[in-house]
Amino acid sequence: MKKLIFCCLVVLMGACKDDKKDPEPEVDYAKDIVGVYETTTVDAGVTSHHKWDITTESKNQLSINYTKDSEIVLSGTRIPITQQYPLVAVKATAQDTFEINEKVDVTQTIGGALNQRISGIGTRLVNGGGVPQINITIKFSESSSGVNDFEQYLEFKKK
Repeated sequence: MKKLIFCCLVVLMGACKDDKKDPEPEVDYAKDIVGVYETTTVDAGVTSHHKWDITTESKNQLSINYTKDSEIVLSGTRIPITQQYPLVAVKATAQDTFEINEKVDVTQTIGGALNQRISGIGTRLVNGGGVPQINITIKFSESSSGVNDFEQYLEFKKK
């Protein structure tokens, strides 16, 4: 009787075995987002040109060299400022979605050292004109300069 139960158990275990030998490889979503994207904003006398140079670091990991060239006009005087945000830990979370959440040392042409947390979820899509773009609301927070947190909605067009 014990042998019969053991044989049945072996047959049952063999029948329940998964036929797949190799698990499905993880899809790399990062490669579809790679490229150069740009946009220009005007807000309260400040004109800013935003440029993202997006490259892939590894599977589902992006690196964004974010450059923001701004021009402030005060009493007829134009003051240019360039800020560079090296975002190196951006995660592609789906085919057309990625997440930014990191603290970066910002390089800027005027002012002192700046350390800021940058966060947001970007969505890549193709606009009505057939041009790929990225829509994102970026939150700038935990600034070492003491500036209040703020959010900015941007629509980057692929160049």
